[in-house]
Order: sequence, then C-alpha cells, then structure tokens
Amino acid sequence: MAKKIKYAYCKTCKNEVEKRSRKQLTMIQKTIWIMVIVATIGIAAIAYAFYLSNRPKDYCPDCRAKLEYSEKPFEKPKKRADMTPREKVLDKAGIEEKAEKKKQASKKREEKKKDKEEKEAKKIFCSFCGEELEEDYPTCPFCKSARK
Repeated sequence: MAKKIKYAYCKTCKNEVEKRSRKQLTMIQKTIWIMVIVATIGIAAIAYAFYLSNRPKDYCPDCRAKLEYSEKPFEKPKKRADMTPREKVLDKAGIEEKAEKKKQASKKREEKKKDKEEKEAKKIFCSFCGEELEEDYPTCPFCKSARK
C-alpha cells in the first residue's frame, strides 16, 4: 500500500499549503477544447468535464508554483503575536533578516577592531626614539639607549 502524503509546502511562498489548486489551462488548451466541443455538438463537453476533474491539485493557489510534498509536517516560521504594524510590514518584506545580517557583520567588525587594538597595545616602542621593537630589548637597537 502506498502511504498518502499529507503535507504540501510551497518554496516560493515559504509556507505550508492546505488548499491546493490545479494548474491553469493555457489559452491554446482552452481554444482547442472549445473547438472540439463545438465540432462534436457538445458531446466533447462531457469529456472536458472529466478532464478538468481528474487533473491533480499540485499547485499553490497564491503563486501557482509546484508544491513539494512530505509525510511529516514542515516547520512553520515562528511569528511573534505582539508585532507592531511596522514590524509586520518589515517581516513580510524580509527586511528583518537583512538587519540581522548587518548586525552580525558589525559585530565581526567590532571584534576585528578589538583584536587590532589588543595587538597595537602589545607592541613595544622605544621611549627615546619611538621605533617599534620586535621584542623587549635591554638596549634599543636603533638609538642604543638603555631601556628601563
């Protein structure tokens, strides 16, 4: 026995679809069916009704994209119930995700700045000539002065 697939997901809309729809007929298909019905004096209308009813419902009713099926339910994005109208619009537009990416990028930049500052703080300079020293020498190799 084949298991019945219960859940349908639309990748374009990014949500689970409960009421599926059929793919719409193209203009050429409609024209051909009309010509066949008129040519057979309405007898083909019965065949047309069977044709329309037997087509599978594999498309999203909102965006007309083909659905993906699964036996397990898809994870629905968790929404906050207490969103303001502005937050709802930004969430719908996908701007919130961009803001989070910007926040993460700015955190990385701040960490890099902190690392640079720490490296600069660890640098050793001669107190007399101001040259940067690779390590802490007792005398400066540039000006030959004694360091304390």
